[in-house]
Amino acid sequence: MPASPLISVIVINWNRRELLEACLRSLQAQLFQDFEVIVVDNGSHDGSLDTLDAVEARGELRCIKNDTNRGFCAANNQGIAAARGAWVALLNNDAEADPGWLAALADA
Repeated sequence: MPASPLISVIVINWNRRELLEACLRSLQAQLFQDFEVIVVDNGSHDGSLDTLDAVEARGELRCIKNDTNRGFCAANNQGIAAARGAWVALLNNDAEADPGWLAALADA
């Protein structure tokens, strides 16, 4: 059986700390483990950066911090440009991924 591809999960955030925290918890619970998380923060000022700094310090994600809100599309493009995975998955920060989400994607 061929090895699973690395999947890069891109999450865009702007002033949604509580939603972002729930989203990131859902990614930590994934059954599939060959993935990276890249969060692009669009200039948040609600404490989101504190959360991102703590999670990034644990090595659980990479964060791109914009000084201003560059918009959803531009931020996704930034995340995709930084991705190391063979596949890219976009996940909104107000979504919580089912534990089998990435496993199903890898099996597709």
